[in-house]
Amino acid sequence: MGQIHYFQRYSSRENAVTNNTLQLFARIYDQSPEQLANLLTEITGENIEIGIDINQQQRSGDSIPDGSIGQRSFKILIETKVDADIDESQLVRHAHQFKGEDQKILLFLTKEIVDSNRLKDIASKIQESNPGVIFTNTTFEDICIKSKSLFKEYETQINDIIEDYWQYCNDSELFDQARYLMRVLPCGVSLKLNSKYGIYYHGYDRGYTNHRYLGIYANKSVRYIWEIESVFDVTWNGKELKKQLVSGTDTNEFDERIIGIIEESKSVCGYYTDEGHRFFCGEPIETDFRKISPGGIQGARLFNLKELIGEPVSVQDAAVKLRQLTWS
Repeated sequence: MGQIHYFQRYSSRENAVTNNTLQLFARIYDQSPEQLANLLTEITGENIEIGIDINQQQRSGDSIPDGSIGQRSFKILIETKVDADIDESQLVRHAHQFKGEDQKILLFLTKEIVDSNRLKDIASKIQESNPGVIFTNTTFEDICIKSKSLFKEYETQINDIIEDYWQYCNDSELFDQARYLMRVLPCGVSLKLNSKYGIYYHGYDRGYTNHRYLGIYANKSVRYIWEIESVFDVTWNGKELKKQLVSGTDTNEFDERIIGIIEESKSVCGYYTDEGHRFFCGEPIETDFRKISPGGIQGARLFNLKELIGEPVSVQDAAVKLRQLTWS
């Protein structure tokens, strides 16, 4: 069975993109209003408060009521631009919709951050006709990055939703993260075979975010990393190897290694991967990217190498730099 997605994939129109982003916000709010407030604060640069304040005998002027229940009002309007040019007059018209809210924020959601001088010019025009309205710009990538750190690892359902939004953004080309992404996979008993052959496999119907690097995790550390050169869907009947290229280089270079890991996996791991499996091939480099928080990992984890170590010069460079870092 193919992966079930939380967010629709079939349109890159701006209304679908906006709807999926609002769905993400709604799911996060259902899990934790406080964490949605934290996310909105991060992406707007303004202190957003969600929820009511309950106080007892709080003085206001010369009066001290026995109790009070209140809520600060705010409104965030979102304008999304995926491919179309910026329409400044449209943004100014949006700003007219604000009324008497305490906070008035017009959030411009784009694939790339807009030039700072252009943003200042738009903000100035909005302020002229609508004083008090804050105009700010963020990207889909920024929402993904900031959402990832909101919840604990064991909060699996909401983390799956955030991960699917990340995949949706990548699949819809709302930002290109793949060239920096390392997908870390727990391997356990198969570690020696994965590192020996430079191959990781899983069922071909399992979904995953596109990524350039693959990390093999065991015993609380990423032990090996490689740059993915070729990805194949494979069938092996004991005599003939049939491959279908999924991505990367179409080559026979990995044929013997694919056959080797299929055969050894039967005896070493008890896995039968003769058919229905996808093979991620490359040249493994040893590293030691240690997890310092308690427990292992329950599934795949994604790391943006550019965020961790800067622009990777090579996979060897990444392996060396990761040995000096830890994660949780």
